[in-house]
Amino acid sequence: MNSICRHLLLGIALLWIHSHSSAAIINGLDPTYHDRFLSDGTPNPSFLVDETQLSGVALQPAVLITPRHYVTAAHVGTTEVTFRGTDGTERTYQSISSQKLLTTVPGQPAVGSDIQLHTLSSDVDPSIVPVPIVVGDLAALLGQTFFAFDAQGRAGRNVIDGLQIVQFDTGGSDTVTIQFSYDTDTNGGTGGLGRDEIGLLGGDSGNAALIEIDGQIGLIGTHMGIDVPEGSNAGAGDRYDNFSTLVGAYEDELSSLVAAQGYSLRTLSITAVPEPATVGFLLAVGASVSLRRRNRRLRNDR
Repeated sequence: MNSICRHLLLGIALLWIHSHSSAAIINGLDPTYHDRFLSDGTPNPSFLVDETQLSGVALQPAVLITPRHYVTAAHVGTTEVTFRGTDGTERTYQSISSQKLLTTVPGQPAVGSDIQLHTLSSDVDPSIVPVPIVVGDLAALLGQTFFAFDAQGRAGRNVIDGLQIVQFDTGGSDTVTIQFSYDTDTNGGTGGLGRDEIGLLGGDSGNAALIEIDGQIGLIGTHMGIDVPEGSNAGAGDRYDNFSTLVGAYEDELSSLVAAQGYSLRTLSITAVPEPATVGFLLAVGASVSLRRRNRRLRNDR
C-alpha cells in the first residue's frame, strides 16, 4: 500500500500582502538574471526562464490552464488577472466564479484544498497561451530542479525534496504538495543549489512553481506556505521548508470541471521508473493510501 506523509503545520500560510512589501529570498540575487521584467516593463532577455513560454503566468499570483480558467492558492483569492501576451500586450480579465478543489483520502470525507479554480468572464486573447499541467508519474518530480516565482516578478530555483499532504491551521487544509527547503552553504544546509536557491516569504502565495521537461515549461503548482524552525528567521536566510500545491494530483477533478464548460487541459507528462525509496510517495488522489500525521510547529515570517 502506498504511503503519503500528512503534516499538520501549526501556523499560517503565506498570505497575500497587498503592499507587496515582502517577497522571496534568493541566494545571490541578481536582478539582471532573476527579474522577469526590466525596469521599463519589457521582458528581461537574461531571465532564467524562457519568457516566450510564460504568457499564461499572470502578473498576479495566478496561472492560466485553459483559455478561460486559471488556478491560484485558495487562501489568496485573486479575482483580477493581467497577462502579457506573446505579442507584448498586457490584458486584464475578471474572474466571475471560482471553486476550491477537493483532496480526497480513502475512508475520510473530501476536504477543501488550497488550490482554487477560477473561471474568467471571457476567453483570453490567443496571444496568451495556457500553461500545461505536469501529470503522469508525479513521484518522478522528487529530486528535480524547478523554478519558483515570487510576488515581485522574480524567479529562482530549488530542488523538490518531498511529496506530502499538508495542512496549515490558518489556511489551506489537507493539500497535496511538493516540499523544498531554503538550504545553502551559509545556513548549514547541504542540498542547496548555491546561486539561484529560492525560499518563499510572506506575499508569495499563489505564485507559480514551474518545471522544464524536454524544453517545455509546465506547471507543478502554486505556493502555499513555509515551515520555519523555532528560533529561526526565514528573512534572515536561515534554513526552512517551503510548500507548493501539486496541481497534477488534482488532474481528474480539474479535467471534469473545465470539460463541463467545454474546455480541456493542456498537460505535460513526466515519466520515470522511481527508485524503491520513492515508490511510497506515488501520488494518485483517490487511490488507496494511508496517511500518517506528524505535528510540527510553523513560524511564519512576514
